[in-house]
Amino acid sequence: MRVRNGKDFWAGLMFCGFGLGFMLISFNYPMGSSVRMGPAYFPAVLGGLLAVLGGIVFLRAFASGIEHPFKVFAFRLPLLIASAAVGAAAYFASSWLKGGPMVEFALVGLSLFLFIGAFGPKAMFLVLLAVVIFGYALKPLGLVLSTVLLVALSAIAGHDFRNKEIVILTVVLVLFGLLVFVKGLGLPFNLWPGQ
Repeated sequence: MRVRNGKDFWAGLMFCGFGLGFMLISFNYPMGSSVRMGPAYFPAVLGGLLAVLGGIVFLRAFASGIEHPFKVFAFRLPLLIASAAVGAAAYFASSWLKGGPMVEFALVGLSLFLFIGAFGPKAMFLVLLAVVIFGYALKPLGLVLSTVLLVALSAIAGHDFRNKEIVILTVVLVLFGLLVFVKGLGLPFNLWPGQ
């Protein structure tokens, strides 16, 4: 079989890798049942769904056609190896790292940054970086400003930057987050900085 679509090939591998990674990490926690979910239930189910989606996208890479499939992404093997090394150091060396969890947190962030850079054209790199920044900024900036930052950084990655659409999308996502996560599920998110 010959890879015909490099985008689907790499996206499928990435989805499978993340999905299987979440499933493997969730084995360290109690699963529970669908009625009384444990801490591992949601990551395991979501990781499984992501791995299945990745498998479908991966198989589609062999059916659709792009002339030079591996030239679609500027894959950088040294960055991927560096990402794996930094991630392994953060995982295995957490007990003897000086500086506690903040150093481990920084190493994991660096590993993720290198991983994204290994696969990345500008658009994929910026969108994934925007999601990482959203996660880091959620507590200090609050849900509203973090969502605005997420949409703005993701919009820069696109080829069309239309202010009206970005404002509408930002308002819809902020309202969705407020209604679903704060009002509906009652999660204790900071809405604004300093709350």
